Amino acid sequence: MEKLLIPFARRLASLCIILCMVGASACSQSRSLTEANSPGPAKKLRVKVGEIKEIKLSGRGDNQAQLIGNSDNTEVVDVSRQQLTPAIDTLKKTNPEPVIFQIKGVTTGTAKVMFYEKMAGETGNGQLRKTYQVQVVNK
Repeated sequence: MEKLLIPFARRLASLCIILCMVGASACSQSRSLTEANSPGPAKKLRVKVGEIKEIKLSGRGDNQAQLIGNSDNTEVVDVSRQQLTPAIDTLKKTNPEPVIFQIKGVTTGTAKVMFYEKMAGETGNGQLRKTYQVQVVNK
C-alpha cells in the first residue's frame, strides 16, 4: 500500500507545481497587458471652489471615436465638454482640433477625473486616455 502512495504523492505534487506555474504566468500576463494600456500615473491638478480649468485632449480626426470625461466624485468636481460653434464647415475638416474639457471645482475635497476614448457603437467606457487626481480647495 505504501509503495502505491509514494508515486501517487509525487505525481500529485508535480501536478500542483505545474498548475501554480501556469496560474502565475497567466496573472503576470494579465498585469502586463493592463500596464501596457495604462496612460501612466494620474496627473495632479489643484482647483479652487468655483474655478474652471481647461484640459485639452487631441482627437483622432475621424468621426469614429468620441472623447468622454467623467469624475468618480461629482459632488467635488464637475466635468463638462466645451461646446464651440465652428465658424467653418466641420465636414471638410482636415486637421483635427483638440477637444476641450472643463473641470470646475464645486466643493472642497478630492476626485479622480478620467478621460476615455470610445469608438462609435462600442459598449462600456472605452480606452482610458488620461487620468487626473483633482484637489479642490477653498478660495
